[in-house]
Amino acid sequence: MSTPPRRDAAPARSHDDTLLAVAQRYYFAQNSMVAIADELGISRFRVARLLEEAERRGAVRITLHRPTEVKNDAAAHLRARYGLRHAVVVSGGHLTEAQQRSALGRAGATLLQSLLADGDVLGVGWGRAVEAVADMSGTLPRCKVVQLSGITGHPNSNSMELVRRFSTLTGGDAYPLYAPLLSPNAATAASLRESDGIAETFALFREVSVAIVAIGSWNPPNSQLHTVVSPATREILTAAGLQSEIGGVFLDAEGQEIQTSLSDQIMSISAEELAQVPTVIAVAGGASKACSIRAALKGGYINALVTDQAAARHLLT
Repeated sequence: MSTPPRRDAAPARSHDDTLLAVAQRYYFAQNSMVAIADELGISRFRVARLLEEAERRGAVRITLHRPTEVKNDAAAHLRARYGLRHAVVVSGGHLTEAQQRSALGRAGATLLQSLLADGDVLGVGWGRAVEAVADMSGTLPRCKVVQLSGITGHPNSNSMELVRRFSTLTGGDAYPLYAPLLSPNAATAASLRESDGIAETFALFREVSVAIVAIGSWNPPNSQLHTVVSPATREILTAAGLQSEIGGVFLDAEGQEIQTSLSDQIMSISAEELAQVPTVIAVAGGASKACSIRAALKGGYINALVTDQAAARHLLT
């Protein structure tokens, strides 16, 4: 008697089936490249290559619809009102918070890809929005990647991990900042700034040509920093009128850098250096972030903004 064929093993997925599965999850389900790679058991780099192949072979066709752009011209109004070079407003009041962050990350990745060129020096901030950009990015032009602020926050979205991820995408050298965002005291901070590795990173701040950052809101609290600092630190920053945190630079509601007893302990790019970066892309959305985004805009620290309709409405009111 012959042995019946086994039916417990799933048939191997063909290349085209995998290509379509990746495209469906990325473009329709709005899953990140990392999530798709984990689900299908393939590398994130293969996911990126399959998406490029899907467009090249016509499996995916991307179209622009002028009527929609005319109907929703919030981006144009933002550029005009705040003197921005680039503005992108994503829709999605029907999306969950995770889906909205993915949409912002996708738009931020697209803008970063269009503005970054071989030989640039990419400065990387920290936060969930920057993490979303990393999730949605494919291969980027070859360039150095510099960590703009010391370590704080969730392991996946702290600046050191994000520098590692972006340097993998660019294939360029990484310049991490092996220090906490807030050092224990000013003397420790001064010593760290002169130590090997860290001094090299600080020296590169003035060479950053493109930066990708998130914006943290202190009031109302919508920032990982707000949750990880000590109550005493939180009290000092609140009393000083902190409204917005961007790349380790602390701003009040008018976009002015705040000075506190903690200022000499901060390990990050300075407000002056951030203001001199030719292209600073901020990715931030939600009504709760509107006041903080406005502070960064007033201060002149960003010239490219990726946001959503909820934040745009407040910014244009």
